[in-house]
Amino acid sequence: MRHIARFLAKTAGQLSRVLGRGGGTSIPGTLLMKLRPRTLQEMARELDQGIVVISATNGKTTTTRMISNIAQKSGFSYVTNASGANLTGGIASALLEKNPEDSFGIFEIDEAALPDLVNQLEPTIIILMNLFRDQLDRYGELETTLLKWAEMIRTLPATTKLLINADDPALAYLGALHTNVEFFGVGETQYGSSEIPHAADSLYCQKCDGALLFSQTTIGQMGHWKCQKCDLERPEPSYTATAITLKELKGAEFKVTTALSTTDIHLPLAGLHNIYNALAACAVCATVNISSSHIQEGLGSMRAAFGRNEVIDYQGLELLLLLAKNPAGANQNLKTVLLSQGKIHLAVLLNDRTADGQDVSWIWDVDYEMIFDRIASLSIGGDRAYDMALRFYYSGFPLDQIHIATKVKDLLSHLPTVAGSNGKVIIMPTYTAMLDLRSELSKAGTTHSFWEEK
Repeated sequence: MRHIARFLAKTAGQLSRVLGRGGGTSIPGTLLMKLRPRTLQEMARELDQGIVVISATNGKTTTTRMISNIAQKSGFSYVTNASGANLTGGIASALLEKNPEDSFGIFEIDEAALPDLVNQLEPTIIILMNLFRDQLDRYGELETTLLKWAEMIRTLPATTKLLINADDPALAYLGALHTNVEFFGVGETQYGSSEIPHAADSLYCQKCDGALLFSQTTIGQMGHWKCQKCDLERPEPSYTATAITLKELKGAEFKVTTALSTTDIHLPLAGLHNIYNALAACAVCATVNISSSHIQEGLGSMRAAFGRNEVIDYQGLELLLLLAKNPAGANQNLKTVLLSQGKIHLAVLLNDRTADGQDVSWIWDVDYEMIFDRIASLSIGGDRAYDMALRFYYSGFPLDQIHIATKVKDLLSHLPTVAGSNGKVIIMPTYTAMLDLRSELSKAGTTHSFWEEK
């Protein structure tokens, strides 16, 4: 029965691709779970070197790719959900395709699905990176996810290692609920601020509800903090990013400092958010005893995950895709854009499908105004293009300088007219808008389908 169920599930995935219904990244696993509900536990237990799961609002896919790249350089034989399918069906589909020699699992997991999947996968390492407001119509407020994560952590065996971002106050508090925990965080940096962003989320103590005091903020509510009412404060990280240098849109350099060593990292991905992603990957890989030289090699040879700092050549145009699906992520992308010099050609794509969140009011918490004086041309697309255009118009951006193209194909046709045949365009799409965009680019032969990610 087991082999029949796996055969039927694999066939369903192949048919999905042949019929053009998708990449077959979730359907095989979903069908398999229907046929054999306990098969996820069975397949997970075949990975005798352990399983790492990564969860966060922002950065899951990139961090998973970083850990995978380092693992490959170090000789680990692993299985991962490289396509980003991070619900039960996606994890089961990835395990269904694993090679016989694969003995290590690296999986990104959706925030809401994490407690149930942790119960089934029984991971050896869980890394919790951040929590920001995202898809409120699906996740609810942050407190809902935090309560579910807290309940999950209380049931973890002592052998499960927790790696938690010390800079996120809500997550750092959860670390107190488990004995086997270490923290990572960003040290003092010139890219931090003493001001709290207006769109920050966790500003009150999870222990006593007192207001938090920040000496440094980096992204949203993340930074150096302490409660003004009780003794809760940012825990001392075991892994700290220091000496950070952001090299415009070309990447970054920093040091990973621990109690025993310092490792220089050269990262070809831009932005402070990718420092956090890389630091999380370093913490995981050091925990499984991967050498610092392999960590350096793996991070130094990184390619961007699809849609996340990904550069695609389209008919001579250089397109930089920066996924922007919530206020914290979008604001960080805008700050990253400001690292570059000169005027920019910008395209913003807004969808409101299930995977995006049908409530698009979050765009009013994004500080698009910070780049207004740098915009040479603005193109807007997606299912809710007119909502996004209204957002820019109400903020004072000239209406006659906004080009609207709801269809991706029309937007791509327009870009060479404003950026020139050899120009550069920065595109900030929501999740399904990014998939639509890459699908059109794939049809043009300029990139691969997202399910072909390795």
